[in-house]
Amino acid sequence: MTIDNVFYSTILPRFNDSRKLHIIPNFVDTNLYKPLQKEQSLPEIFGEDNKKIKILYAGNIGFFQDWEPVLYAAKELSIENIEFCLIREGVQKSYLEKEVRDNNLTNVRIFPYQRRELIPIINNYADIHFIAINQQMEQEGFPSKVYTIMACAKPLVVISGENTPLYNFLKDKNCAELITNNRNINFTNSIRKLSNDEKLRKDLGMNGYNEIINNYSKEVIVSKYANLLNSL
Repeated sequence: MTIDNVFYSTILPRFNDSRKLHIIPNFVDTNLYKPLQKEQSLPEIFGEDNKKIKILYAGNIGFFQDWEPVLYAAKELSIENIEFCLIREGVQKSYLEKEVRDNNLTNVRIFPYQRRELIPIINNYADIHFIAINQQMEQEGFPSKVYTIMACAKPLVVISGENTPLYNFLKDKNCAELITNNRNINFTNSIRKLSNDEKLRKDLGMNGYNEIINNYSKEVIVSKYANLLNSL
């Protein structure tokens, strides 16, 4: 069983009988991850709302991510009404904290790991989410957080090469700004564009939400497993 066409194509040559390999994606608990009104979802960790556009990454802060475009964008957008929020822990956290201090990036806030039950609230409070994957590792995994972000009707800015699991998943969903080259400049421009266009943010977010409800809810995916088992 694989969750994606890229993984399927990678594993398929190992099978003598291709009928034994199937694609069934992950699912989202849409009772837990769902749209909330922003004014109803101010997480305490952020303090009083400063009315800035919140650009959020909530996940492992490690080598799988590409942090150079994020730091570049933070420098370029330092005087704009934008705030980058990074949540969780990881081996690159100390590096990022040092870069933020050394470059006086007052528009970047780094928070510790938060309880799982707070993540739906945090997801909803953010205006834009980003995922930036290291070029050397972009074929090695699929960030499952993309499903929960879409389920909260939030737009994404994603840095990933073409023909990677994440790119292939998002390319026809019209719920994200997809960046495959000129990472620093294009990431910065995408953040600026979405920050200045509330309608575009809402449209991309709703496209992602509808995709999850129609194709990736727990009920839909469980039915795929049930159909597969019944066919054996």
